[in-house]
Amino acid sequence: MNASSAKSSNTPKPFPHKAWNKLSLETADSVSIYGALNRGHLSVRLVNNSALALDPASGDKIAFSYRLQDSSGELIAAEGVRTPLSAAVAAGSEHSQTVTVIIPETALDTVAVIQVGMLVEGQYWVDRLCPSHAQTVKIDKPEGLTMEETRLAAARQIWPQGKGNGMRWPYGAMMVSESHKLMYIPVAKCACTSLKSLMVRLAGIDQPDVAIQLGVHLVTDRFNTGVQLKDKPIQLAREILASDQYFKFSVIRDPFERLVSAYLEKFVYKRHSKRNLLHTRPVISAVQGSADINLQRGISFDQFVEYILTQDPYELDAHWRPQYLYFLGVPHISRIFRLENIGELERYLLEHLDVEVTLGHENRTGRSDTQLAQASSMTAGQIDELDAISPESFASTGHADALRDYFSEDFRLYSDAS
Repeated sequence: MNASSAKSSNTPKPFPHKAWNKLSLETADSVSIYGALNRGHLSVRLVNNSALALDPASGDKIAFSYRLQDSSGELIAAEGVRTPLSAAVAAGSEHSQTVTVIIPETALDTVAVIQVGMLVEGQYWVDRLCPSHAQTVKIDKPEGLTMEETRLAAARQIWPQGKGNGMRWPYGAMMVSESHKLMYIPVAKCACTSLKSLMVRLAGIDQPDVAIQLGVHLVTDRFNTGVQLKDKPIQLAREILASDQYFKFSVIRDPFERLVSAYLEKFVYKRHSKRNLLHTRPVISAVQGSADINLQRGISFDQFVEYILTQDPYELDAHWRPQYLYFLGVPHISRIFRLENIGELERYLLEHLDVEVTLGHENRTGRSDTQLAQASSMTAGQIDELDAISPESFASTGHADALRDYFSEDFRLYSDAS
């Protein structure tokens, strides 16, 4: 048998017309549409009761899609998003998949329901052969939700929540691509957003682009996407953690620079953010001596440092917790990169995994060359009234020696990093 004959014999056969009536779809009764893109996600269960496999590799270009209808049942002219069938469905088996639904702005006021079905792309809708195939799903447009509530509600449509395996910090938050034999140990304030976004793509989670759009920290930490060790069966998670077959890496930064970055982002420029207040309110309250904090005034860098120096390092918020604590008990760490040398990580991924990426620093704090000798004693409100200042301004703090002692393990780790 020649090569071309062997190749053709291994290609799955197209699914015949007469077999489609042996397939059925099951969906929820409604789908909620959220956000500026009027997007929702619907779980669809496909049951194959035929004697043949339904395989997207057959060349049929099988996809899920939908048509829009108004309250009277009339079709609305709009193109539905096509979600390709992601895996073969063997005879007598079933397959569940998340289908993306986007309602055009022009149709948002008139659409009442969608007809969800399957499309053999460029040829026909399955319900033309089997009229009972398509499922009617009501469109729900929630109102009055905050941005945070909207993001959480949208994420719940795709990923399960609250089913972690119980792994404690920092192990549960470590991110894994099993197919690439890659494990990332995330350290807050060290290009963490960019690297987490990379890992959700490499790990092949459901809807990686949506995870990044909704907020990669919120989605991966609060939901079970499959990318973190907390999402794995506990025995598998322990095996990965102990394995010497994974490239286990992380990125760290100069300890003083990281502390200044955390202060400027969390306590100064974005101090009114509700998400940041989850991290900063206990510190501001302790420094100001009141539960009713004065957020406009805020606290100075010196006050922030004085607070840290009185705390157990293990009890600090993750954004200013010593970096060395993220690595305790992790065997076979392959390499720790310095943030300023992140290009070396890009080259490694390209050379060893054929993964081409450009890793930016997405939450970079605004800066300039302006230096203020008194910056460390200025309140957050005073700093915020100025144009961006150089982070080096805070090197004038009188607590520099105490900080070097408190973060001595971090300085040693940074010195050894490549």
